[in-house]
Amino acid sequence: MYSTLAGAKDTAKQLHRILNASGVIFALAKCQAAVARAGGFQDWHQLSECLKLQNKTRPLFDFWAALIDALPAPCHLPVRSYLRSRDRVGLGTPKEPVIAWVRDIVPYCASLETIHRKHSAILMPGSGKGQRLRLDIVSGLLLNIEGKGDFAPRLDPETLTIVLRGDPASLLPGLSRKAEFEDELARLIAAGIIQLREADTAIFPPPDRGLQNEIIRRAQSWNIQKEPSIKHLEIDQPLAAQLRLQLELELELELELELDREESGPKVQHQDIDYRGVTLSSRFCVAAEFDTMRAVVDVMGPTVRPRVSSIWCDSRACAVYSVEIRLGMNCTALADDIHASFLGATSGFNGLTVNHGESLVFFHPEWPEFDSGDGELMASG
Repeated sequence: MYSTLAGAKDTAKQLHRILNASGVIFALAKCQAAVARAGGFQDWHQLSECLKLQNKTRPLFDFWAALIDALPAPCHLPVRSYLRSRDRVGLGTPKEPVIAWVRDIVPYCASLETIHRKHSAILMPGSGKGQRLRLDIVSGLLLNIEGKGDFAPRLDPETLTIVLRGDPASLLPGLSRKAEFEDELARLIAAGIIQLREADTAIFPPPDRGLQNEIIRRAQSWNIQKEPSIKHLEIDQPLAAQLRLQLELELELELELELDREESGPKVQHQDIDYRGVTLSSRFCVAAEFDTMRAVVDVMGPTVRPRVSSIWCDSRACAVYSVEIRLGMNCTALADDIHASFLGATSGFNGLTVNHGESLVFFHPEWPEFDSGDGELMASG
């Protein structure tokens, strides 16, 4: 979080770089306005006036979450992805680098193509001669049907307009050889679907706000894993025996899990609660575990607690905890401060994981009182 005008400018430039790397068209002035609103100011002018004369100490709060809320929906994933990976620790190096515009822009291209195909009258069957070619032009531009190697779409997150470098003929060299290409392209331009801009081609969404919301919804759910189709096959005797064994093992594990649940102590009705801004969760809803996690939160200082999003206790493993840091609020030594909070409020733990996006810090089991007791026994022996 910035506390000076220079810091606010740097934050706005950083946001502009993040969005630009993903192919999101969002001017620096708009980044400045979003940074100002996220910081509690009405606009950039008010921010400048307040911070110009003095460096103002600002209370700790979830600035990045507020910034994401101040941005259009297509900007959310690029910013969250940046926050998840910027201090990546503990999980090794990714096998393949993510091409940001493929992750962040292509879903909007595909969603826009689907909405145009289903709802734009000039592209639907029955719209008259040239319908197939008009649809091929729009689909070809949005989906890179002809496989252009330099295809790199950009997105205006406020209008959901897709912008491509080049004119339609250069983007669709095969299709442009058709005699009717220029005539049907002109009809698409007249219908407000395509616009030619100097060296660029823009494809607009339908003006209906409901359809624009549908484009966003489809794009946001694009990468959700779909349930695989059910395969039907003949089961032979060896496979049947294997399936029976697997079922027996699953039943045994289910019984073991239920026994673990029964033996874990008195329960509460809720699986998670909000306590002082931190979500506390217990696998088996164990009352004592919630008491322990409340004590940990109480011990956390004012520079630690606001950064913590949630604490989860694995009842089955007993005293194994996972702490999630709010995206963008990690800082040097925060994991150590959380570790100290657990040792200050409890007698120890069997494992503690502190997560921030793709960063992970793990603390091995520690039971200070038990360990010191062993040491005294060994010394007296």
